Amino acid sequence: MASPADQADRRPGFGPGSRGVWCSDAGPGAARRLGLAGFDWVALDMQHGTYGRAELLAVARSWHGAPADLVVRVPSSEFTGIGLALDAGAAAVVVPQVDSPAEARAAVEAASYPPRGRRSAGPLAPTWGEAPTDGPLCAVMVESAAALDRVEEIAAVEGVGLLFVGPNDLSLTLGSTVDALLDDTSPDSALDRILAAGRAAGVPVGAYGGDPATAARFAARGIDCLAVATDVWITTAGAARALA
Repeated sequence: MASPADQADRRPGFGPGSRGVWCSDAGPGAARRLGLAGFDWVALDMQHGTYGRAELLAVARSWHGAPADLVVRVPSSEFTGIGLALDAGAAAVVVPQVDSPAEARAAVEAASYPPRGRRSAGPLAPTWGEAPTDGPLCAVMVESAAALDRVEEIAAVEGVGLLFVGPNDLSLTLGSTVDALLDDTSPDSALDRILAAGRAAGVPVGAYGGDPATAARFAARGIDCLAVATDVWITTAGAARALA
C-alpha cells in the first residue's frame, strides 16, 4: 500500500479531477508558493496577464521541484510562442481563440515534435522544468460562437488533449452572460454541447472559474478540470480575511 506521502504526491496534473490557480501577475516567488500550496496546476496567462518572455523564463527557472504542473496560456496560436512555453518546461499550453479544426491542428503541430507536429527541438536548461514523459498537453480554448459551432470537429483533431472553456469571451460572443451560460440546462445548452463533444472524442473538458463559487457551478455542470481561483483573488481574499 502506498504511504500517505506517496499518495499526497500523486496529483492529477492539468487534467480531469484537477484544481488549479490562474495567474496574471504573480512573480516567480509567488507563483512557486502557489505551486507548493496544493494546487494541481498553476497557469501563467501570457495573453491577458503581465507575462512576457522574460517573466515566463523567470518563473520557469524557479519552478524545478514544485509538485504542481506549470501551465501557460500562450498569447495566441503563433508557432514560436507555443514552442517557447514548452521549451521553458511547461507541462501544458492553453491556446486561445481556436475557432476551427484547422486552427486546432496548427496548435497541435506547434506543440508536438515530428512526426505529429513541427515543434523545433531546443529545450532550455532541464532544471527549469520537466515536461511529462508522454509529452506536453495541448489544450485548446472554446471561447467563441464560431468555436462552439464546430466544437465536435475541434475535439476530434488528433493531439488535442483538452477542451478549455473561456466563459467570459464565450458568453460575450453568444450575446449572453457567464451566469446565463451556467444557468442554461436546456438540451442544446453551450456547456452540454461542449461536454458531449469531449465525451465523443475522448477529450476532457476544463474551464476557467476564477473564484471558488463560480468554479463550483462549473463542477456541478460536469466540468472537473477547473481554475478555482486567481492570484489576484487569492491576494484580495487573503487581505480581506487578515483585516477582518
